[in-house]
Amino acid sequence: MSQSARLVSAKILEQVLLQRGSLSTQINKQISHVEYDEQGLAKELCFGVCRFYPQLNTVALSLLSKPFEEKDFDLYAALLMGLYQIEHMSTPDHAAVHESVELCRQLDKEWATKLMNAVLRRYQREREDILENLSSQPSMAHNLPKWLVKRFKKHWDAELDSIIEATNAHPPMCIRVNEAHVSRETYKQKLAEQGIVSRETSFSVSGLYLESAVPVTMLPDFENGHVSIQDESAQLAASLLAPQTGERVLDACAAPGGKTGHLLELAPDLDLTAVELEPWRLARIESNLERIGGSAALICGDASQPDQWWDKTPFDKILLDAPCSATGVIRRNPDIKINRKPDDIAALCDIQASILDATWQTLKQGGYLLYATCSLMPEENEQQITSFLARTEDAKECPLNLLNDKLALGFGKAVTHGVQVFPTLDGQDGFYYCLIKKG
Repeated sequence: MSQSARLVSAKILEQVLLQRGSLSTQINKQISHVEYDEQGLAKELCFGVCRFYPQLNTVALSLLSKPFEEKDFDLYAALLMGLYQIEHMSTPDHAAVHESVELCRQLDKEWATKLMNAVLRRYQREREDILENLSSQPSMAHNLPKWLVKRFKKHWDAELDSIIEATNAHPPMCIRVNEAHVSRETYKQKLAEQGIVSRETSFSVSGLYLESAVPVTMLPDFENGHVSIQDESAQLAASLLAPQTGERVLDACAAPGGKTGHLLELAPDLDLTAVELEPWRLARIESNLERIGGSAALICGDASQPDQWWDKTPFDKILLDAPCSATGVIRRNPDIKINRKPDDIAALCDIQASILDATWQTLKQGGYLLYATCSLMPEENEQQITSFLARTEDAKECPLNLLNDKLALGFGKAVTHGVQVFPTLDGQDGFYYCLIKKG
């Protein structure tokens, strides 16, 4: 039985607030309960509330005499949705209030209707004064958690404003053209014939930015694998590793499979092994490979435990896109503003180090490992590599374009080790790359 978009959105956001899974996971689980033509509204509410959560949360807490208890986080989600509609959607204010009050009833919490009505109507009446009184709070000024702004300022003071601006914006839609099927120039023309305006990526030789996002069903030959959705920064991974026909390559931590597919597009006869810990994520890789017609050995396993899945035949090259804080891609995963905590960074660094050490053992002498994250935290990036090089005698950093001298550098900032890429308003996501040779 279908449910209203607002009801399902409140349930999704409740789970995110309770830290019971990411926004994308919860949407995948629950969006089918909404009629298809209402799913866009549900996603807009969910992503919008997460994107503006630091500001919306600050306003909401200022309006309440006491915070909602966890058992009523569905109501808190409803309040945040009401504020989001008033501030950022074209919904008339009275309609936003009415829908929020009705949502209390749909949640079987009639007792909250008067509270919801009073709080939102007060915000309508006193909006300018409320916002002015809260304007000095960091969460209002930057729309990011205070700890995250402090970290960005500490590490990237010169880039701080542009990082915050890009992080809070809607991400551009970027596609990767499968040049095994069609050239980028030809595909750009196909888009133009469909009325879709695009421009070439600056550093990836296969990418196009779309002027406006469109459903994948509107992309010519999407189902035939002629094009994939992938940010420009992520597209650089396969190009930097430059796979060659017949090479044995490991894609560690491979989900959702975008880089896996790109490796095969560049070298269709690659002997590629893709490892992923979560079975449902492995299914996504399989689905992506089927669409582009690629083939790889897919293994459900822990990249830090190669004894459980490695056949002892060394790899020529390894792509390690390590689990990370994802602080370079917050605009694509805005629930990070809710769920990421300062203590997460150290724990993630430990995981990265264990995977680095473990996968290194599977690399042949003379082979190459490309370390990548979508993080802006030096602890996960250049400092992680500094520690790895110090404890690993046969590891040596190489120029990032050593394996592909046709790839123009300049897409990021050279740091102690590797290159840090920052998110830009109409361009790439934040990313980090470092190429290491064994022996």
